[in-house]
Amino acid sequence: MDENDKRSVASFLKEGEVKVVWREEDKTKVGRGVILNDDENFVYLSGEKGRVAVNKRDIIAIKQ
Repeated sequence: MDENDKRSVASFLKEGEVKVVWREEDKTKVGRGVILNDDENFVYLSGEKGRVAVNKRDIIAIKQ
């Protein structure tokens, strides 16, 4: 595995607000805010309504 393969999602996105779309049970959820951090399994998003941890396997799209 290359060093580039281990870079985080947050490092690819500029500082600023993003929109994250993910699936949760039978519904599609949308979150708007700033990606604080991410690790091997989760992306941590902070927005107006609070903070959420989204499993990377459930993410459909991230738009900046």
